Amino acid sequence: MNNKELLQYITKEIDRNHDVDVNYTLKGKSYLVKFMSANIFRKINMPCVMVIPYENCSDMLVLESNNLESNDLEKSLGQANETAFELIKLTDYKPAPILVPIIPSEMDLPYFQQLSKESFALSKDDKNYRIDEQIVAMIEQAKKFVKMENGTKLQNKIFLNGYSSSGVFAQRFALLHPELIDTACIGGASGSIPLPSKNIGYPIGIQDYEELFDKSFDMEEYSKIKFRYYVAGLETSDKAKDRFDENGIPVSEHDMSYFERSVPLDVGIKQRSVLGMELFERAEKTVKLLKNSGLNIEHTIIPGREHSNKNGLGLTSLGDAFVDTTYKNSINTKEKEVPDAR
Repeated sequence: MNNKELLQYITKEIDRNHDVDVNYTLKGKSYLVKFMSANIFRKINMPCVMVIPYENCSDMLVLESNNLESNDLEKSLGQANETAFELIKLTDYKPAPILVPIIPSEMDLPYFQQLSKESFALSKDDKNYRIDEQIVAMIEQAKKFVKMENGTKLQNKIFLNGYSSSGVFAQRFALLHPELIDTACIGGASGSIPLPSKNIGYPIGIQDYEELFDKSFDMEEYSKIKFRYYVAGLETSDKAKDRFDENGIPVSEHDMSYFERSVPLDVGIKQRSVLGMELFERAEKTVKLLKNSGLNIEHTIIPGREHSNKNGLGLTSLGDAFVDTTYKNSINTKEKEVPDAR
């Protein structure tokens, strides 16, 4: 069975609510790759890809959401599988358990992949109700499977990774569940960095946070997260064809401040009026304010590179190196925090 046939088989099984396990070896290291179907008993209504190393397993789960806007299950599974294998390579330093939720995406539905405000207006009987809480349940499910398969007890906090759309998801998931995040490594999403201010609404601020999520924002836990942002120096070179700034000039394709499906119109206008019209100016001001508020945040600009690789100038290996270094630093920091057992 070749890779295409295997993917077709997995898709059929997932569509029938059956899980599929595949064993994989890379550089002499063995992994169990689990394609998990929706699990209504755990209130998880979306599939996921889970990777469990058999040996030398890190106790920190790595999570990255899928980054493909498609309602084609086979394509979504394929992209999630690719994401999982990229993360396998990037965590080779100390093999990590990996979780890739396959968040639903349809143009006539709320932007679940970016946890848009509309995502939280659904009734409790909707299968897409509280996508974020479904992913929290997935994390708990992953902990149980890792413990069962290789005996590793995962710590409570995770390494949250994301680029572009999955980077925006990471920003907002951290805003909603800061107590679960050790490190948030986020690329290509510098135009929508949250600023936990009560003067601006979600998803940039927390003005309507309690109304939307029925809980108070936990600034203490949010301040414990290590935020590591990276962005291409030519991030704004790609212009949107249907979005314009207040002067009628086309804006960056990847600046979510101007994308109403991701950021409500009034929130985007408020964000730009306070922090700046241009993406890099806005990011610089936001990061400075967050640092002054006590957040552990760094923002790295990688010069001469574009958001995507269509012109051969994407971040590619440089972005991978940033994630790899951030993961190593996170693991090393955690290992140093473990007391000497003597």
